Amino acid sequence: MRNIEAVFGGVLALVILAAAIFMVAGDRWAPTTQKPPAQRPIVVAQTNGANIADAGRSVYCQCFDQARELAGSNVDVLSSQYRTGFESCRAVAGAKGGEAWTAGWNAKLSARPFQASCDAWLRSEGL
Repeated sequence: MRNIEAVFGGVLALVILAAAIFMVAGDRWAPTTQKPPAQRPIVVAQTNGANIADAGRSVYCQCFDQARELAGSNVDVLSSQYRTGFESCRAVAGAKGGEAWTAGWNAKLSARPFQASCDAWLRSEGL
């Protein structure tokens, strides 16, 4: 009878030791999460005063396209990447820049691929 108690006591001690090691090791065996792709900075089109309307369209389309690309990379709307892009577009192109960012994001997530272009959005805004 004592041998059985010793065996079960030893097994119990090994289980407790294994649990303690697992707790100390922590997240070493947890699956790693992938980081979302780094967002490219928004580049403002350079003009020499010649064609400011085309430069504005270019900035809007750049915001639209970057938001559409980010939306396709499994990034949440509450993420820092979304917020940074939105704020950058608003800083560079004003309120319409923020609207272009939001329209690009929504275009990717919508089920309407025929509207998923910057030109279609610009037409709908009258720009």
